[in-house]
Amino acid sequence: MKTRKLKNDGTDTVALETTDPAGVGKLATPVVITSLDYTDYTQTNSETENLDINDTDMKNNRHCYFAPLRLRGGGDNELDNTDSNSTSGDMGAGGSQKRGPTSPGGLPAKLPRTSETSEINDLIGFLEQTVLQEKDKKKLGVMVAEKMLTKIARLRTVTQSLAHENYRLVGELKGKDDALNQSLTVFIGKLEAKNAETCGLSAELEALKTTASQDPCTAQQPSYASKAAKAIQRVPRTETAPKLTAAPQTKSRKTVNKEQMAKSRKTKATSRFLIEIPQDMTVASAKAGLWQAVRAKCSNPKAKTIVSGKSLVIIPDDANTLEVIRSMNNFIEIGPRKPRVIIYDVDGGISKDELTECLLAQNAELGITAEDMGNSVPLHKLGPRNGDAVHWVMEVPPSVLAKMENKLVYIGMTRCRCKLHSTLPQCYNCQQYGHTSARCEQKTPSCRNCAGPHDSRTCNEDGVKCVNCKGPHKASSGICKARGQATRSLLRRTDFGSPQ
Repeated sequence: MKTRKLKNDGTDTVALETTDPAGVGKLATPVVITSLDYTDYTQTNSETENLDINDTDMKNNRHCYFAPLRLRGGGDNELDNTDSNSTSGDMGAGGSQKRGPTSPGGLPAKLPRTSETSEINDLIGFLEQTVLQEKDKKKLGVMVAEKMLTKIARLRTVTQSLAHENYRLVGELKGKDDALNQSLTVFIGKLEAKNAETCGLSAELEALKTTASQDPCTAQQPSYASKAAKAIQRVPRTETAPKLTAAPQTKSRKTVNKEQMAKSRKTKATSRFLIEIPQDMTVASAKAGLWQAVRAKCSNPKAKTIVSGKSLVIIPDDANTLEVIRSMNNFIEIGPRKPRVIIYDVDGGISKDELTECLLAQNAELGITAEDMGNSVPLHKLGPRNGDAVHWVMEVPPSVLAKMENKLVYIGMTRCRCKLHSTLPQCYNCQQYGHTSARCEQKTPSCRNCAGPHDSRTCNEDGVKCVNCKGPHKASSGICKARGQATRSLLRRTDFGSPQ
């Protein structure tokens, strides 16, 4: 926007011609602004110098951008003329003509001269000048013009506040940056000093090494004073303090159980012999008669006898005793138990025949042969029998166990884990291990919660007691000693082939 000064003769009447204030074409008639009153807003020369006016042609008119204008004439007829002492010149309008209200605004704060602030000042000044011109032409009402000028003044204030805050933050950032640079300089100086000290010590150490290598006799032969000091400090052997040895760490129950299981697997399984005790004979008399019969054929028998109800279980410990007991007709021989593996997460639709076929066809890298699968028998499933995935338990020869234990096998479209199955079935009626309630011969049930003579499902006792080991836990607890003993006994009766 360009403004040209038309008249300035020392009075308060100034005529300005403005062309194209909105940038859309020339005005039909020049705009004449009369009676510029400087009494309410006076600027000194120093304040004028601080104003950001980019257009040199606008410096003579202080009201174009920053100073509010007070217009005489062109106001709404509804407002009364309240300034009766006005001495304005005659610009074609009588002194009794009404005028508009004073435009809002104030002196802007002094801001550093930048391209952004200059552009903002230009834009706000353009808006003010446009509003005043439109108001003079009576295209805008006085109230509308007043509101617009109020908003423009507020916009100027907010812009200046933002600019001041920006410059303040920039100053703080600059101060912190200078402080950090100063601290970094001090740190680098200290680091260089330490580096120089380290280099000096390294050079001194190298010099000492060189001196010691050049005179080995001096370095190896101790002086008389050092020998005397060692003699004084020598302590008799009997008075030396005993060496402190670290106490062995206590093994956890899990570690002990794992070691016992591994030891049980290394025990070579042999055949067992079962003999029924007659009803009219006691256990002691049956053991005495058995001892005499075996002693008659073997001078030094070695065997272990276990009483199981009304039966005796004989476990030979050497080959000679084994052959003697095997030759006797009244014994029932029980061979070693084959190991069992459990295959986890098998597809529920896989049958027994499909299980062996998949193991043979899909796992050639394990070295499983057709003969191995011929000697292997899928026994039963664990888990939900009608579920999407079940766990198969198979009885396999020792050679197949070595190929499958702790391995991954492919069965159908599933990759399954294999582990040794050493879990014993537990009877829900008598709580003993080795059989289920369907084959239990005990008529009176035993409670697995309190060890009482009643069914576990009807127990109302608060305390717990194990019927097997008498410990303060349920009979089905995993920490039961009887469970561990039964599992180890099962492993000792299992043929794992050659000792591992």
